[in-house]
Amino acid sequence: MRRIFVLLAVLSLGRVAAQERFERVERRNPWNGGVLAAGIRQDTASRSFAEVYFVKENGGMIDRSASDDSWNAGARTASIRHLEKISFAGGFSYDYFDGRNMCGSIFTVPGLYPVDIVEFTPGRKVRETYAFEGALSAVLGGRWTGGLHVDFAARNYAKRKDLRHKNTRLDFEFAPSAMYRAGRFAVSAAYIVGVDREKIEAEEIGVSAESYMAFFDRGLRYGSLQQWESNDLHLSTAGVTGFPVKQTTQGAALGMQYGAWHLEAAYRFRQGETGERVAWHEFETHDVRADVGWQLARTDECHDLRLGLEWERLDNRENIVSYETVDGVATPQVHGSAPIFGRRTLEVRAEYEWTTPRTDLRVGATGSFLDRQSTLMYPYVREQRLHWGTLWADWVQRLGRWELNVAADFRKGGFRERSERLFSTAEPGDYPTQLKEWYDYENEYLTADRLGVGAGVRRHIHGFYIDLTARYERGFGLRLVERADRVRAVLSVGYDF
Repeated sequence: MRRIFVLLAVLSLGRVAAQERFERVERRNPWNGGVLAAGIRQDTASRSFAEVYFVKENGGMIDRSASDDSWNAGARTASIRHLEKISFAGGFSYDYFDGRNMCGSIFTVPGLYPVDIVEFTPGRKVRETYAFEGALSAVLGGRWTGGLHVDFAARNYAKRKDLRHKNTRLDFEFAPSAMYRAGRFAVSAAYIVGVDREKIEAEEIGVSAESYMAFFDRGLRYGSLQQWESNDLHLSTAGVTGFPVKQTTQGAALGMQYGAWHLEAAYRFRQGETGERVAWHEFETHDVRADVGWQLARTDECHDLRLGLEWERLDNRENIVSYETVDGVATPQVHGSAPIFGRRTLEVRAEYEWTTPRTDLRVGATGSFLDRQSTLMYPYVREQRLHWGTLWADWVQRLGRWELNVAADFRKGGFRERSERLFSTAEPGDYPTQLKEWYDYENEYLTADRLGVGAGVRRHIHGFYIDLTARYERGFGLRLVERADRVRAVLSVGYDF
């Protein structure tokens, strides 16, 4: 009888392990998910999944460039596999997004670049995203392991109503790595190289140009309000189709592990510019990311503590360009440049995870700091400093073939502004126009108090699963954000293998 009981217990635990979520297996090895792909062989757990999903979102607790009525659907797959001398990890995904009542930034990732183009006619926007991430690790001999990490994403973005725009975007990062391992100690290094490009093509159909205005944002919502196809927006500059932006990346990463401790740090230096025949703007970014982890694994439970930090510094200069036309050919001339915008960001993270065969519990806290500075009109300096903190918790409980999920988070923030005039004998002109309403709205949205709660249920059926989750978010003390609620529902159908 005792042997039968032990056998049933083992089979039960086996079924629980077979239902273990891919995300949990991936987090178990701290080398997974980073650029140091040589380290993925530090674990032996293999797991794969594939799923299709549908997402519906409604509510006005959004940034001005987002949609208050949107849906998206797609498919994704991911895998971690360990063979005798080779390990690989990665996945592919496709996402189709459809948003209503959208205006604001016409870039695919608002706020990524130091300049922006804002339009004011709500309409429908669609976006397709193709993404691939792959990591390969192979034994080189002795105590050495080699690795390669590739991250690729392509996006198509378009607005279906005047003002119309069509965007194409490409992100690519490549990182070869090597690892040396001796007993409980391991050290790994990688070289990082990458490029990202985006191009915006804009047009009007059947409407006079005087009907529409757009704003060229040079930072902190200071810039110029012009007609949609004016030269100051660079959307119809002679010899250039649309508004092109490109950025290249060079960097390095270093990771170390000793027993239960893991340390990883990466530095990236990015150089970017807008323009095609001549650079309208030139910007540089320094990005540092560091993560520390500690893990205590036992037979029936595991404790993980993770600390992280990310710091970024961006500076943008605007070139002074004139065009000389000879025989109908416009030749650009650069007469120098001036600093116009700077951005500093800092994010600090802490997370604790406790896992057993039937329970996953994660709790964490994040502190974010954003410092933005406008220097459009020397010697004036205008600056804002924003901060917000988030507390969150996520709990998953397995009950046979069922899984229940409950999550909650709370966010609180604030901001302050500062203006000064540097010592100078020069007589300054007037500061450029500011979209004051948009500026105030953005500050409130980023720093407003808000509470989010979520719940989900998953049913496993012979390797397949059906997952339904919902999230509700509400903001407090709002003056400019018209609707304080946001609802998100997700239906997924997938297969674990």
